Amino acid sequence: MPVFHLDIEAFLTAAERIRDPALQRAPLVVALPRARSSVIAASPDAKQLGIVRDMPLERVQRDFPGVRVVPPDHRLYDRANTAVLEIVHDFCPLVEPVGYGHVAMDMTGMRKLYGSLEDAARLLCKQLKQQTRLSATVGIAANKLVSTIAAKEVQKNNEILYLVPDDQEVRFLAPLACRALPEWNDRTVRRLLFELNLRRISQIQAIPRDIFSFALGKPGTNLHRHAMGIDPQPVTPPDQTPRLVETHRFIPDTNDDRVLQATVYRLVEKLCFSMRAKEVTARFAVMHMIYSDDVHRRRSFRFIACNEEQPLYRTLMAGYRRLCDRRRRVRSISITVQELVSTREAQLLLFDKSKPNRLAPKLDAIRQRFGRDAVQVGRALKAG
Repeated sequence: MPVFHLDIEAFLTAAERIRDPALQRAPLVVALPRARSSVIAASPDAKQLGIVRDMPLERVQRDFPGVRVVPPDHRLYDRANTAVLEIVHDFCPLVEPVGYGHVAMDMTGMRKLYGSLEDAARLLCKQLKQQTRLSATVGIAANKLVSTIAAKEVQKNNEILYLVPDDQEVRFLAPLACRALPEWNDRTVRRLLFELNLRRISQIQAIPRDIFSFALGKPGTNLHRHAMGIDPQPVTPPDQTPRLVETHRFIPDTNDDRVLQATVYRLVEKLCFSMRAKEVTARFAVMHMIYSDDVHRRRSFRFIACNEEQPLYRTLMAGYRRLCDRRRRVRSISITVQELVSTREAQLLLFDKSKPNRLAPKLDAIRQRFGRDAVQVGRALKAG
């Protein structure tokens, strides 16, 4: 199964420079121009100076006076990413968006259309450049993991593609630094690698998997498996199951527990407002947190069908502590509700003794007329 990983380096700053070519003249970072702000994204030339994501903006302005700073424009990034996905979907039917400027593509059976895989990758990069002016690299391998790493490595050589031949994954990964593996973002894994003085993936490959499994459990097993270039996960297009999603991006990132809990309640309010407007209830929810060091945490919840704030909020908060158990700041929180059922078709509970919520419809009417923020619950006032 040949897999392409399309990688547009420094996507946010690339989009900003296309909109304003004058930004090409100096290193560029995306950050809110205010006190205690941190870098959201840095251009390649800014990274060469030593600027990294989450670096305090105050330090950037003090140590690198020539760097340009622009505020984030998520509408611009969404439009640019949508344009990229439209081109990719025309190129290959089985596509998995991984994030801004990152796309996995299952190219099984596509050789007949494009000839060799290398020719297909060059054609894709050429079309992207012509239609969006965005430069991309492509990693080609037998699975998503190795193709993702290949797309990153090829950027160091200023080339546009890298093909990892079948059965050569171990040889390709061996000389790379351990930070190339996704488990590097796990602090516990990173600490163990430091303690064992393991710097190259080849050193991980030389150690039996059972040792990592014993020391770290499942993360250790995954670490060794990935070091051997094994990744059974297929390219999976986004699920088209009906769902409602609300997301909040903290600017700047925060670890204030009161702000985080208030934001969860605010997202629940928005979801329940939408569910009541659509006359549906939900029976399944997923809460997703992204930390400032790109660690993702997810937790799913199943519950009795509802579209009211209090029961849904209590259900989510029951698992909140397991999600938010790190000292790192949180970059964003997303809540998704699924298994939507029409309230007209929902089965009534024979012994349901709960009282109908007469307040919610009144609040919904006010919000429909004057906006969602016209009436707010006190616990949501500290939302980020």
